[in-house]
Amino acid sequence: MNNSKIWLSGSNGFVGKHLLNYYNKKNISISTLSNTNINSNIFCDYSSKSEIRKAIDINGCPDYFIHLGWGDVYDPHNKSHITSSLKDSKNLIDVFYESGVKKILSIGSSSEYFNALGALNENIKIAEFQNNYVQGKIQLSDYGLEKAYVKNKTFLHIRLFYAYGAGQRDNSLINQLFKSYLTNSKINLTSCAHFRDYIHINDVIEGINQIISINSSEIINLGSGSVIMLKDFINMFWQELDANPDFLLFGEKNISDLEQAQPKSYANLSKLELLTNWKPNIDIKEGIKETIQKLNAMV
Repeated sequence: MNNSKIWLSGSNGFVGKHLLNYYNKKNISISTLSNTNINSNIFCDYSSKSEIRKAIDINGCPDYFIHLGWGDVYDPHNKSHITSSLKDSKNLIDVFYESGVKKILSIGSSSEYFNALGALNENIKIAEFQNNYVQGKIQLSDYGLEKAYVKNKTFLHIRLFYAYGAGQRDNSLINQLFKSYLTNSKINLTSCAHFRDYIHINDVIEGINQIISINSSEIINLGSGSVIMLKDFINMFWQELDANPDFLLFGEKNISDLEQAQPKSYANLSKLELLTNWKPNIDIKEGIKETIQKLNAMV
């Protein structure tokens, strides 16, 4: 791995920034690829296969391509998920495999399981799409797996559960809570009675690093393997801050129509452990504490 060359799309996102920092610290060659950020190492138009080929010809084909880039992720009903984002991603897969890349990793979502309950394994048949984002991600994974089989390549689709930690977008739940704590102000919340499998960002990054070593094409869950009600997570976070519990106003907001289904379910990690001999090891209390320490350091 140390002598390998990686290209990464979506390096400006929460996971992408942490992943880029991880490989840079390990002195592993990693370049950022973008069709929107001209400050990336490599900039090209994903809608044009010839432009993608030109970028590879100029910079040399990487050994691995990690595809995190995907537009309008906070608008899951946007039609772009099943049109431009899907088409562009298929172009990337086609050209990278034609050019000699060894492996492609795409990042999906636990939302692909929709309303399934309990321990979610990768063999669950997904018969319904809850929104365009999920449809686009599932169709991309199907396409990548099929292309990898035809080309005798490796395609790994990671169904990522709820990643958290310092460095999330400004309007994320964690940042809203932390800002309310800093300003000693109340925060209006929904009932927060839904559930999440929360995985700390450090485990996410190590998990991706482990999964990249797999030599067979797979769909792989990446979560903590446990579930917590969102209200309980918020209370734990607030208690670690030693903030006033009366400032958490549950039930004062309505759940957005854009909110994706979050039933009582969690990642079955059997395949991940079998193929990598690794599993996430940061428990929720440790992860919250580490997150708050880093947020305080950023103030």
